[in-house]
Amino acid sequence: MNQITRRDFTKTLVLAGATTAIGTTRVLGANDRVRLGFIGVGNRGDQVLDAFLQHRDAEVVAVCDLSQSYMDFASKKAGTSPRQFKDYRRLLDLKNLDAVVICTPDHWHALQTIDACRAGKDLYVEKPLSLCVTEGRRMVEAVRKHNRVSQVGINRRSVPICREAADFVRGGGIGKVTAARAFHIQNEWPNGIGNPPDENPPADLDWDAWLGPAPKVPYNKNRTFYRFRWFFDYSGGQVTNFGVHYIDFIHSALGVDAPLAVTAMGFKSAGMADNRQIPDTLEAVWQYPGNTLVTFSQFNANAGPWSLPGCQVELRGTLGTLYLFGDGYDVVPDPISNYGHKI
Repeated sequence: MNQITRRDFTKTLVLAGATTAIGTTRVLGANDRVRLGFIGVGNRGDQVLDAFLQHRDAEVVAVCDLSQSYMDFASKKAGTSPRQFKDYRRLLDLKNLDAVVICTPDHWHALQTIDACRAGKDLYVEKPLSLCVTEGRRMVEAVRKHNRVSQVGINRRSVPICREAADFVRGGGIGKVTAARAFHIQNEWPNGIGNPPDENPPADLDWDAWLGPAPKVPYNKNRTFYRFRWFFDYSGGQVTNFGVHYIDFIHSALGVDAPLAVTAMGFKSAGMADNRQIPDTLEAVWQYPGNTLVTFSQFNANAGPWSLPGCQVELRGTLGTLYLFGDGYDVVPDPISNYGHKI
């Protein structure tokens, strides 16, 4: 397979709800296929597998997970009798592998991406890119050093309605954008994620392997699967989960490469009886070029609507406001006034 074919394929992927598949009637030869290895096939990994399987030039040749049941389920879905591994490094040793798909918890992204580059594999890695800025920079360095094709999955960047809304804002549809807000609102009071005791890990889970580069701590079921996002060793909470989607949309709508400054404040304010470390109430603030103020609010002890019910992101401009929902967007024009007097 030549690199251009693989690069073009990677760039056209629409992940998480992909709607464009290559025609199923086409017969593909070995040189037309991208041979993939999946690292992490539970929950999000399973969703991403569904998206890749819509592309007839994607062939799943290997899967890797600490859960045997997850691997068995993914293997059956792929229908290609992929090889199975519990150690991702053994998967990377495969000579018949073109690219890997990394859908593990956040704290594994950096090591697995860098190792994939060193092994000469192209890659897709789920958002967020990394656990911290330093890791992200090392990942970029590895991709460039080894000349790999890479993609970080932020599926909203590919969603047509989000692209349309971003184009509308960049085209001046709401004037000069002065402020943008995004939020994750959910009332988890009073029990939160619960407070289970530390205990022995399940017999079929290699807890040390799951922790990997993270500090060694006793097994606690809240530290695994989806709830790992409430612990700093593995995630940044909803800022790096839902927040990545929302801020990336704002980033795209503003048409800029990076913010100028950022600050954040948060804490456990509701006295929820759980063992989370991540704040239940948090505000992050960015200054973007052009003096646009961008905020992400995490309110997890109150579920009242922020502005419009169901709104996830709002961008306020001199000519109006754009409200982004899960399935579309609304634009509300703003009457121009002079000290309260309409003109």
